This record gives sequence, C-alpha cells and structure tokens, in this order.
Amino acid sequence: MGNVKRWHVLAGVGVVVAAAGWWIVDEMPTVDDAVAREALPPIDEHLRANGWSGRLAGLGLADVRWVCTQKVIETRPDGERVKIGLVASCDEVAKEGNGLVTGSGFRRQPMVYRVERTPDGYRVLDRQLAMDGAGHSPSIKAMFSWVGARRVLDGASPDDPKSVSAAAFGLPEDTPVRDSR
Repeated sequence: MGNVKRWHVLAGVGVVVAAAGWWIVDEMPTVDDAVAREALPPIDEHLRANGWSGRLAGLGLADVRWVCTQKVIETRPDGERVKIGLVASCDEVAKEGNGLVTGSGFRRQPMVYRVERTPDGYRVLDRQLAMDGAGHSPSIKAMFSWVGARRVLDGASPDDPKSVSAAAFGLPEDTPVRDSR
C-alpha cells in the first residue's frame, strides 16, 4: 500500500514540474531576428525623431543628430502586428572641428514599440515608455513578459551610442568623441 501512495505523490510532483516547465518556456521572451532586423531601422528613425529635445542645437552647433543604440529584449505577436520590447540609449551628437561632441542623452530607457508590416517593410504605430520614479518597475512588468521584465530590471543594456557616433556621421571609427558637459 505504501508504494501506491508514493506513486501517486511522485506522479503529482511530475505533473507540477511539467506544468511549471511549460509555463516558464511559454513565458520565455524570444526575439524573431528577421522581424527585429527589418523593424529596427524604422524604430531607430522614430526614436531619433520623436520626443527628445537636446541642448547642442541651442549652442549653435550645426548638424546636430540623435545617435541611438538598442538591445531587443523580445518580439511578441500582437494580432497582425508585432510588439518589440527593447532598451535604448541615445546621445545628442554634433560635429565639432575634427571630432564629435555629445550633449544631452539618456541610458537604458525601456520601451515597447508596436509595428505593422507594410509592402515597404515595417511601420511604427506607437511607442510605450517605462515610467519614471515609483512607477518604473511596475510599468516594465506591465510592458514586457515576465522573463523580459526580469532581463530589463536586471540591467540589460545596449551598446554605448558613442561606439557608433562616428559611423552615423560617415567619419572614421577612430574619430574623437568628447562630452560637452
């Protein structure tokens, strides 16, 4: 009789472990590399063009641009559209003499873009930013999958925008980049 009870307990434990494993795998964020590769250019353009005001243009520097890097955390189907959860870092950059100078910027801003496929590629529909202050962690948990939120909160970070600033201006990789601050 003791062996029968153990068998039921072991079977029950097995079911719980299998269900937990399925739930964890189901919640694992994935990145569809093809979607990310096609959607990042319009996302980058949207990111650089919308909602950021800097200080270099006010200093009279010409050809001021926002240079951004992103780390895609997850891509999630949303009906006919796709949600792309990412972390972005951006610098305001301008040419100065033989080098570049950075002004305003931000680091590790979590955001979710909703995009849709068009005949010409992906088009940005909207963007949701994580809240500041006390709402930061809860907003990230609401925006991303459970594991995606953990990755963001644990410090997932894109490359430093300075690493691609020279290329954004068509300059050699060893072009000096200094802070204006």
